[in-house]
Amino acid sequence: MEKSVDAAWKIPRANPESSAPDKNWALPAPWPDVIMSRMRADDWSTESENATASLATREAWYSDLALDASDSVSADGLAIDGHSLYVKATGGNSLQAIDLNCPGKVGSQTTTLSGPAGRIVDWTTALHHDNLVAAADSQGSVTVWQDRIQTVTFDAHASACVSVRFHPTVAGVLATSANSGPTSGEVRLWNVSADTQTPFWHTNVDNGIDSISIRGDGQLLAASTRAGTCAIFDPRLAGSIDSAVGVTAAFHAAGRPTRVLWTGEVPFLITTGQSKMRERSAALWDQRNLAKPLASLQLQPSTKTLIPFYDEDTRLAYFAEKGDVIIHWADGDLSSATPLAQLGSVVLPAPISGCALLPKPQLGVMRGEIARVHAVVESTGAGQGTAIVPIPHIAPRRTYLDFHSDLFPDTRAPLPAQSFECWLDQAPVCIPKMALDPAKSADSLASLRRTYCSLLSRSVPADAAEPAADHGSRAEPEDAMLNPPTESENRLSKLASAPAGLEVKQHNMPSATATASVNKRTVEQHDPKVKPVVADQLARIPTKQGSGWKLPETDHARFKYLEGFAYRPTDHFTNLLNVNLRFSQQNDPVRVGPKHIAVSLKGAGGQVGVFCRDSPGRVPDNPATIAHGADVVDIELDPFDPGVVATAGVDGRLQMWRVPDIPLVGEVTFELEEYIHVTADRIHQVRFHPCARGVVAVLVSDIDAYSIYVYSGLMLHFIVGKTSDGIHSFEWSPSGDHIALTTKKSRLLRIYDARSQDLLVSGPAMDSIRPSRIAWLGNYRICLAGFSTGSRRQLALYSTDDLSRPLSTVTIDVGPGVLVPISDADCGIIYLDDRGSRLTHAFEVVGDQLIELPKFESPLPSLGMAALPKVYSDVAQCEVLRAYRLSSQSLESVGFRVPRKRPEFFQDAIFPDTVDTETPAVDTLAWLGGAAALPLLINLCPPDMKPLSEAPPVPVRQRTFAVETEQTANNTKDAISAMLSRVDEPDEEQAPSPDSESDWDD
Repeated sequence: MEKSVDAAWKIPRANPESSAPDKNWALPAPWPDVIMSRMRADDWSTESENATASLATREAWYSDLALDASDSVSADGLAIDGHSLYVKATGGNSLQAIDLNCPGKVGSQTTTLSGPAGRIVDWTTALHHDNLVAAADSQGSVTVWQDRIQTVTFDAHASACVSVRFHPTVAGVLATSANSGPTSGEVRLWNVSADTQTPFWHTNVDNGIDSISIRGDGQLLAASTRAGTCAIFDPRLAGSIDSAVGVTAAFHAAGRPTRVLWTGEVPFLITTGQSKMRERSAALWDQRNLAKPLASLQLQPSTKTLIPFYDEDTRLAYFAEKGDVIIHWADGDLSSATPLAQLGSVVLPAPISGCALLPKPQLGVMRGEIARVHAVVESTGAGQGTAIVPIPHIAPRRTYLDFHSDLFPDTRAPLPAQSFECWLDQAPVCIPKMALDPAKSADSLASLRRTYCSLLSRSVPADAAEPAADHGSRAEPEDAMLNPPTESENRLSKLASAPAGLEVKQHNMPSATATASVNKRTVEQHDPKVKPVVADQLARIPTKQGSGWKLPETDHARFKYLEGFAYRPTDHFTNLLNVNLRFSQQNDPVRVGPKHIAVSLKGAGGQVGVFCRDSPGRVPDNPATIAHGADVVDIELDPFDPGVVATAGVDGRLQMWRVPDIPLVGEVTFELEEYIHVTADRIHQVRFHPCARGVVAVLVSDIDAYSIYVYSGLMLHFIVGKTSDGIHSFEWSPSGDHIALTTKKSRLLRIYDARSQDLLVSGPAMDSIRPSRIAWLGNYRICLAGFSTGSRRQLALYSTDDLSRPLSTVTIDVGPGVLVPISDADCGIIYLDDRGSRLTHAFEVVGDQLIELPKFESPLPSLGMAALPKVYSDVAQCEVLRAYRLSSQSLESVGFRVPRKRPEFFQDAIFPDTVDTETPAVDTLAWLGGAAALPLLINLCPPDMKPLSEAPPVPVRQRTFAVETEQTANNTKDAISAMLSRVDEPDEEQAPSPDSESDWDD
């Protein structure tokens, strides 16, 4: 096996001379399926560019304040939650709490939060709880206030603290940092909800610490250092003490103040610092490639700290410098062509000493306020004291009478997302999201509070926690009927009661997420040929490992009378005017799922048409299309979420799109749910894992090598099959443990272990370097369709135990078209879609031989064919495969069936229990840890049919052999007698006359 440092783990170090992977870095939990963008990128780019920011009127200022002017590198100078603003009071050893809803001259109306013995150096509020604030002081102690009452004080470090941060998803967890010397620092994590006041995790950081930040999902912690670098840690990993899982390159100058900030839940972070010429700089990093930043921003020289802020809903990055009078904002869209491009700035009347973003629920959404920055400015005039100036950011709209949902997606609710134990166990996290629509926000938040009430009580020690009743009791039946919970709330409720190992989808999904349960699948009802049977009536049978991925054992061909047929014209999709005729021959331009069909279309920006499968007929001239942003090279549908379409482009981006649950006609907005920027030159193929949710493999190429990247969500976990020979195609094994691929130059067929990345077996493939395609038939047979010498098209059958030579090879014909195999392991049939031809070939595997079956001929040449899962075949009509065949102007619905003597019974001999391909067979965390998938089998027998094996025998007529023999003999005698009688009778016309007889007598 070919290995490299890049294949080691998903967060490479910046040191290019390293020759071995970091042994302390174990496999982390898979990246959740976060929503990178809940609006189309092009739509939001227009809104952010047109949004304007200006100072609020003086009536909205918080003025006449007496604040401490001391500076700290890590402090923002201001903290805000849903009720109050917190600033450092004069003297430096206390905080002032200001009511958010009471602007004006508030100098004498503030509440003092005292307690620390030393001067406060940093303070912060909790994302998951309002009225909860923590402060760290110069003597190394930390104080926590809840509802403006001191609840916890403990000694965190022996030296002065540098930073303090609340954990974003777990209640009661704090992160603190301090410098024990000029070139050494330490970070500690505390569970203040527990009785003990000792850190449960700590690590040392070289070169000292300037600031810390915790990623929005709570999985990783980043610390910026005085050397201009940033170190990333995973506190949940065993043996992670004193070992960073990633370190950025030294982009900023050493010895200058630096800051770090995660951009929400996604694996990107922003660092700020200064260059060697003291120019203020900001850099955007991808944690999967820390060798160099994705983008950077340069501002004018200064010696002060540049404070970064990020709004993950609007994807805007704000930068404020202490001592400056300007606040800049830049494009923080990670999928933008020019991230960190400056979009605007606002000038304040006095120098800035602090800055913070207002929580989303407090925005004026009905006047288009997408964000609000609060800046602490020094004295604005003689005797006026310090003031806090609100700076609203308004998106222009023609009218503000209605709520604009395109501007305000569901945002993070002020609630914890998981318990401390679940977080330590690396359980999946689902961030609670609340609606910002004023008509729905109260009910949405109340429902979430009921769901997460058990976690709310852990924000502080039990004796100081709020009573559970304060968070809302369960609604009465009348209230529940008037305000039924939404689909998202139901999903969150199930997560709260789920065990730690249960995987839950992370999207804020529409009702399409119900397909995570097998019981939600249905078969279309409009087709009279399809039996009106819903898939939830099919029985699920858990089986032993591997028993669902074997070929049937037979010694004769059972499908020699296989018949292909086309459904009636009303079941076809016609009037496809812009089908992409130049789609790569190595990929499929059409993908079919239980609900939708995706077809590659020609046009600028990489267009993919999406159609509802249950709405065939004439396609409108302006079908609903996804615009990838560059030419699309491959399309995939998520097997466990039929509402997600994945597109891969030549720009190296893999994007997951949510299909709305509305009629797909005309201008339809597809939400970009997940975006992966592959760190390679080009993407060639995409394949979802057949058994684990959220795992996807991507075939990529660099200048000198091809490899397969295995992602879980946005996290790169494995790099498989790296080779300089090039790769034609690859496929997952049905169990998802192995990956089979074919190489170009060396013309080899290889099988790798997807998790250990080891080469298991290798052997010769086709003789030609022309494209070849792979199909697994169970876990132990592989079919390879390709070319031999002289453009002879062949199909070869291999055993996974020995690839040195094929078990059987069949030469089909001589032609230029690529043969694309579609396997049916239940029946042991391999179908070959002949690209550019009207034929579809079929072969049956009998033992180790390939038996040719009747061909199916269509009136139009094929551009691609995609099959549905077996549960959508019409088993009552003995249909063994349902597929869609793409041509230049239509999408034809076709099927394959076999004739049977007693079709009124369910043919269980040809329809064994099939593997459920729409339900994850293994938990994602378990699969990443090495667990094997245990398939769920589905009994295809409809409820109104009886299996043929249980049918009564065919009735036989009661006849004896003697009676039949005697009757047959009598019939034979009668026939012979009749023939003889006709022969013996004389012919009257030829009878001799008497005269002639007398003549002879003479």
